[in-house]
Amino acid sequence: MGNDISLEPLANRGNSEGQGALVTGVAEIGAMSNRTAITVTDVAQEITIGSNKVTIEIQNTGTNPIYVGGSGVDSANGFTMYQDDVKIFNKVKPTFSFYAICGAGLTSTLRILEYA
Repeated sequence: MGNDISLEPLANRGNSEGQGALVTGVAEIGAMSNRTAITVTDVAQEITIGSNKVTIEIQNTGTNPIYVGGSGVDSANGFTMYQDDVKIFNKVKPTFSFYAICGAGLTSTLRILEYA
């Protein structure tokens, strides 16, 4: 089973203005949208977000590890996401993107939720 790397347990650690908090409060989120699942292969692919999104949450729902990072990501330098691992990117800029790849000859599935 994968490790849950969700930041939700840290949500209440900021002050009353949200300073120091790692996760956007529920009252600040207007809408959630899910995207079609992405098949990640052994060729790095860039993943961008929809316009006006504040937070994205990604989950590896496939059986093989996915490696995420910048444009040069590979299985040796990427952040490893095992099956069912979740990663949250909070307060992202409109230009936010990341790359995903699997090991040689492997595929996996990445699901994405976007919050406006």
